[in-house]
Amino acid sequence: MDIASFTLPYERPSPFYPPPAFAQLRTGGPVLRTTTAAGTEAWVVIGADAAQQVLSDKRFGIVRPGVEQDTESLLCDGDDHARLRRVISKGFSARTLESLRPRVESLAEQFVSDLKSAGPPADLVATLSRPLTLAVITELLGVPVDDRARFYEWAEAVSVVIADAEQYAGTWGELVTFLGGLIAAKREDPGDDLLSVLVAVRDSDDGRLNDRELLLAAASLLSGGQLTTANSLSIGVIKLTQAGGIDADLDVPRAVEEILRHQAGISGEAFPRWALADVDLAGHQIAAGDMVIVRLEAANRDPARFTDPDRFDPRRFGPGSTPSPHLRFGYGPHRCIGAAVARMELVAAITALRNQLPGLAMTCAPDEVPWTDHPLDSGPATLHVTW
Repeated sequence: MDIASFTLPYERPSPFYPPPAFAQLRTGGPVLRTTTAAGTEAWVVIGADAAQQVLSDKRFGIVRPGVEQDTESLLCDGDDHARLRRVISKGFSARTLESLRPRVESLAEQFVSDLKSAGPPADLVATLSRPLTLAVITELLGVPVDDRARFYEWAEAVSVVIADAEQYAGTWGELVTFLGGLIAAKREDPGDDLLSVLVAVRDSDDGRLNDRELLLAAASLLSGGQLTTANSLSIGVIKLTQAGGIDADLDVPRAVEEILRHQAGISGEAFPRWALADVDLAGHQIAAGDMVIVRLEAANRDPARFTDPDRFDPRRFGPGSTPSPHLRFGYGPHRCIGAAVARMELVAAITALRNQLPGLAMTCAPDEVPWTDHPLDSGPATLHVTW
């Protein structure tokens, strides 16, 4: 296949669907050569099984060979990453997450109740998707009530594209400074929030997190847990209203898995991997040093794994199905550490909509919904609904 015709990023006529190029490329197999926007050649992985292999095989790294690793960030490989992951995962224990669930459900019910009281029409992004995810992040990090208004302003500012790069950097710097102060406060007076757990956790083999590791972990929770989940919720509501609606019969946990599988676009895509050794991948010889780009949105529509993969079916995942066969949260050692929290938020929000606003409908067609231009995580800028 002529790779010159397929240069990343592939043309995307609709934000709701993967680029048509994936369907054309799939005839050539799950792994193909492509050309990056910089003009260099790379491998693109669009098959689910091959994607899982790349994301779980230690012979593929997230750090390019020859580049020094930041061993205090989760964006590293090997033993350094394993240590950080083990320590941080202690903050996401089943007990910690279950203690968070009632608060998440209460927040979702309250936001939807306020939405209902205000009356239609309403912007779901401004009244539910963004406020809910921001509120959950403040709960996770244990942001004091008096600081939440400022925290919301900073988080909102960095969740949209700011044309002035200097202004963006300044806002992010203020937020990072605040998080650093919050970590120091948790050391002196810990609470029952996730950040306090991370501050206090100590492992006999792995030690404890230093201040920079804590800061980077908190920043990752904010960047990955706020905008990405808000976009998933908004897009999920669009999908559900177009596929029969959010009614009393909706099995919400099953529907959430299909929302996650079906989401397209740059949101939540895996970082490129680099071959650290020669590897056979789906019959192709990947040479050490080659760039390998896994496209989760393509893998999640692999017909070898999903029947009629382009169809959105809220009942697809259920009794007897393989647990979480989609790759929305990645796979392997770099799988999204906040996946359980994102699922919790989505289930809570859609359950609240089902219970309080059955018959929720959009006021425009999906292709009329305006989208943000965020370079890392684009989603609906507004979503006007009625009931």
